[in-house]
Amino acid sequence: MSDIAQLFATDPLKLSRQDIESIIKEFRAKRSAFNIGNMKAGSTKPPTEKQKQMLELGEKLKIGGLDL
Repeated sequence: MSDIAQLFATDPLKLSRQDIESIIKEFRAKRSAFNIGNMKAGSTKPPTEKQKQMLELGEKLKIGGLDL
C-alpha cells in the first residue's frame, strides 16, 4: 500500500499536520493534469496513443503546467 493510501485509510482525527500536508501536496501535484482534462490523472496505466498526442500538443503549446 502506498503512503497516500495509508493516510486515507487512517482515521482523520489521528493524522498529524505533516500527514495532512502530504495529502494536500499530492492533490496539488495531480491538479494540473486534471485541469488539462486528463480525468485519469492518477492512473498507473500507460497513456493511449490519443493521450500521448494530447500531451505532446500541450507541451508544444506550453500549457502543461497551468495552475488556475
